[in-house]
Amino acid sequence: MDNLEAAWKYVRLGKRYDKEVLLFGYNTLGSLIRLHNELTWKKYQVGQYREFIIKDPKERLIQYLPLRDRVAQQSLHQAVEPIFDKGFIDDSFACRKGKGTHRAMKRLQYFLNAARQKWGGDIYYLHCDIRKYFPHIDHDILYGLMARKIKCKETLWLIRSIIDSSTDSPGLPIGSLFSQLSANVYMDVMDQFIKHDLREPYYLRYMDNFIVVHHDKKHLQQVKEEIRGLLKNQLRLELNPKGTMIGRTGDGIDFVGYRVYADRVRIKKASIKRMKKRLKVMQAMYRKGTASIWKISHRVRSWLGHCCHADAGALVQNILAGAVFTKG
Repeated sequence: MDNLEAAWKYVRLGKRYDKEVLLFGYNTLGSLIRLHNELTWKKYQVGQYREFIIKDPKERLIQYLPLRDRVAQQSLHQAVEPIFDKGFIDDSFACRKGKGTHRAMKRLQYFLNAARQKWGGDIYYLHCDIRKYFPHIDHDILYGLMARKIKCKETLWLIRSIIDSSTDSPGLPIGSLFSQLSANVYMDVMDQFIKHDLREPYYLRYMDNFIVVHHDKKHLQQVKEEIRGLLKNQLRLELNPKGTMIGRTGDGIDFVGYRVYADRVRIKKASIKRMKKRLKVMQAMYRKGTASIWKISHRVRSWLGHCCHADAGALVQNILAGAVFTKG
């Protein structure tokens, strides 16, 4: 019950007046006891997924669960995430406490400088991307990986229930808390292979995007084929041809929203283009009175937070100088 109560408090953060939160919280103790009893007696059934589509930066189907299911998943996450996280490699940066995109970018820049000091001359990188990652996560393989570290039968029952609640098999829904943890557990097989079997010191991953840095292009080509074989034979995944390449680090590397060089960091052109488009949309919404200046400033500050980690001072000033908001 203590774990469920902590999960409820976490899930409701920032959603105090949400209809589902109000209904669940009207009788919080009763709601938590019912959920607790369903879990205890294995009567719990995962609710119906709700769906919506986002198109920025690319079209994706997002699926999320009713609030009581999010409470159940949060309680599960609180119990098992520390068990898995302590076994992950340090250079896995997605959906982990103390990690994130900014640390991933800085770690890559560190790798570029370390490789240049170690080998000198031209340094190359292998950038890989998994083809439709979440839709191709195999349920049985994922459950097997989780069962290696979780021995509690009741917890495994809940894990299996959530895995099989996905509308697709194979596949996990994008937008679920459990899917985020599952994605790291699944890719940890590859992380361990590259770090410990292939012994690549300059390797890092953010979700299904990962990079290996080396001075030898032929070596990176061989590493790519080793990775391709592991993904196919053990995880039933494939590399995305469009997102997989070998290039010179001196030309910069597109990673986690930045273009990373050894001595500087730029904002990706695609990110700049998207922000200019968003500003035009927000200007039109403000003119019509359908968006408040508070909401607009919140979105702009979020983008500025991204930019402050790059050498983008002049760029930001030029973009914002043309963003004038006036009422219609």
